[in-house]
Amino acid sequence: MMLKTATLASFFAGTFLCATAAAQGPDITTLKIGQEGDDFHYYGQSGGIAAYSMGTTSCNPGTVPVEWTNQDHPVIGQNIFRLKDGRFEQIGQSWLKHGFCAVNEGGCGSCQQTDCDTLGIGCADTYWATLNDGAGGGPKYLVNATTGLHSHPYPSPSGPSAIRGRLQVAVSDIDPAQNPGAVYFAEAQYVSAHDAGAGNAWNNNSYRRLDVVSVSDINGGGPTNVTAPAVLAWREVDPLVMVSSATNTDEGGSGRPGIFNIGSRVTNHNNASWTYDYVVHNLTSTQSAGSFTIPIPSGMNVTNTYFHDVPYHSGEIYNGADWIWNQQSGSASWATTQTYQQDPNANAIRWGTMYTFSFTCDSAPQTVTGEIGLFAPGSGSVLTFNIVGPGGLPPVGSPFCAGDGSGTFCPCLNFGLTDRGCENGSYWQGCQLDGDGTASVSSDTVVLTADRAAKNQPGLFFQGDQEVNAGRGAIFGDGLRCAGGTVVRLQIVNTDAYGDGETTIAIGATGGVSGGDVRYYQFWYRDPVGSPCGGGFNTSNGFRVVWAP
Repeated sequence: MMLKTATLASFFAGTFLCATAAAQGPDITTLKIGQEGDDFHYYGQSGGIAAYSMGTTSCNPGTVPVEWTNQDHPVIGQNIFRLKDGRFEQIGQSWLKHGFCAVNEGGCGSCQQTDCDTLGIGCADTYWATLNDGAGGGPKYLVNATTGLHSHPYPSPSGPSAIRGRLQVAVSDIDPAQNPGAVYFAEAQYVSAHDAGAGNAWNNNSYRRLDVVSVSDINGGGPTNVTAPAVLAWREVDPLVMVSSATNTDEGGSGRPGIFNIGSRVTNHNNASWTYDYVVHNLTSTQSAGSFTIPIPSGMNVTNTYFHDVPYHSGEIYNGADWIWNQQSGSASWATTQTYQQDPNANAIRWGTMYTFSFTCDSAPQTVTGEIGLFAPGSGSVLTFNIVGPGGLPPVGSPFCAGDGSGTFCPCLNFGLTDRGCENGSYWQGCQLDGDGTASVSSDTVVLTADRAAKNQPGLFFQGDQEVNAGRGAIFGDGLRCAGGTVVRLQIVNTDAYGDGETTIAIGATGGVSGGDVRYYQFWYRDPVGSPCGGGFNTSNGFRVVWAP
């Protein structure tokens, strides 16, 4: 097996630093989506499906002109994603625009113009939205995104004239009236044999936030995030999302990898249950993903399993059968209903698509190793990566008194995130107090951890035997006082350069607890630099522990 795993941030950030210094060979990036403003086109509806296209501008930041003629021309895919109620999903995709005649305009460097058969070094090329109309495009199944090669001639799309081949989205998925609070993103991807042959297909995707006024009126809602696939939009909105990559090295030959992006997010329901949300995005793998596996310790209860894919349309040959959930001893997985040998056109996660998975479990989260089973035969069969998953250990305690506005408001409306304290001078998310170990007086292995307090500052872990204000907290400096009654000072620590700190003492013995006691813990810390409310100190959320004998 050819395996590689990394955090997506380091993968894209590290590689892009090299690209900005001029990637070696030909290179294509998506420089703009919707141009400078609102180059998005709405074509109408049919059968509850709306159709769109978007303008795109490509750039060659490489060291060699990119071929733009005959079968070497690039193809362009267009996608739309939605973040709603914490769940991130791809809700639409288009047929592929086939590029022609690079205009070699400025805007992405010192343009070394060529004729329109190539895109010159430092030059850009723009197709406005109506030129990217998928009604005149080709299907994805004739394109190998790993090598960039595609077959000709290609068939025309089928279906109702208003929507065929175009970027199709169900009206129910994009209508603001039916999706209150939803956030939308557009993504464009260029695929080129010349670019992929140089090993530069990793940076061809970019995304942009959308302002969806109505089904018929979508506009650009922010700048284009260049060389970033849309899965990173999830983390842009929610910094608690973990994103990793898994690479099938040399899948398409030397220097031509198949790349997947995997996102994970955990929601603590504060009742000894957690919801685990995942996405698997296939950036360039033609072998595709046929299964997605998460380790789940034996004996854990799993409910509310969920699967979402993005529909193919207009004559694409892939079937859309939902994946099957299967829980076994030590793991759980989703998989296609048929193997490659049974049906090569089964509903694998093909290039340019992202599928969403979710379940609820009575096991606390930790970093685990997930697996993608490759669908088609070829280089390797399984890819591994780090994500957040069920850990199997019972929870040490439960958070309360968050600075997210669910209880007493933070002093100057400096709200943090759920299960965290109020915003501080180092982190707008607030400081989170959590615990690991076993909450037993006899073992006394609980370690309290403060995450994202003020950086390089002294702080105090303390214990109370009562909740303040029925667990809602009371204003205290820039934060909330959550633990009260008889207070025990447990340990003074200095946070590190990331604002983190943890206890190194026996919490139970120091706090004088007995079996059956309920105690409330909190972290107080100095915050002299950038103190949001001017109080000069702040606190974490509260953390409740029921001690066993």
